[in-house]
Amino acid sequence: MLNGISMEGYNVVYNLLSLGIASMVFTSLFLFLAKDRVLPRYRMAVMVSGTVTAIAAYHYFRMFDNFIYAFGPDGKGEEFYNVGYRYVDWFLTVPLLLLELVAVLALAQSVQSSLLKKLVPAAALMIALGYPGDAKLNVFYEGDASLWGLLSTIPFLYILYVLFVELGKSLDRQSEAVRKRISGLRLLLLATWGVYPIAFIFYMNATAFDETGFVLREAGYTIADILAKCLFGLVIFSIARLKSKEDDAEHAKVEYKEAA
Repeated sequence: MLNGISMEGYNVVYNLLSLGIASMVFTSLFLFLAKDRVLPRYRMAVMVSGTVTAIAAYHYFRMFDNFIYAFGPDGKGEEFYNVGYRYVDWFLTVPLLLLELVAVLALAQSVQSSLLKKLVPAAALMIALGYPGDAKLNVFYEGDASLWGLLSTIPFLYILYVLFVELGKSLDRQSEAVRKRISGLRLLLLATWGVYPIAFIFYMNATAFDETGFVLREAGYTIADILAKCLFGLVIFSIARLKSKEDDAEHAKVEYKEAA
């Protein structure tokens, strides 16, 4: 045992947090270095994608250090693991994820503004309502996690409505290839965001430290983060590349000259 957690559980969380750091750091580097491979009108979406993974990389470093301090061989087992790092990260990055999805489509300003006014506040509210339930075992809070989980689900469902119904109405002018990738991107969000409440439930009913629930929660959150941030950002980049190719024949000739 290592300060209340088994060696097996410690290694699972340790290695996944390490994987999270590597994934976020190198996805950020790729996106920032590759931004010039798309037309200027789509670079904002790529830059936002890189910013999302950069913010997440910082918070994964903090979580990694906190985890080692709380449970590692040199720790004293007196420091609680601060899940708040994840929620600060999500509070910043989830609205930005939605921003990059809208930005890469280069929609009319009025349509883009309307979508973001609905999506960004709902995303912030979803994260803010989820935190009290997930932090219930910290020293400063005890309460009904299921209530907060239910409240957080309401803006989550609203976001899905906007993405699948209202955003869908704005895709008529996109090419078939772009519409197909956007559909895949929305399904990716649905699948990965669906992991978060499942991981939340693993730990929701604990009244004391539950190693199995803790490890499953951290594993679920980390895997979902990598998919929802790194993979999502790379798909955004691929959409930006595709739209750049469709918009500018000269750009396509230069960018794809090897393929030609």
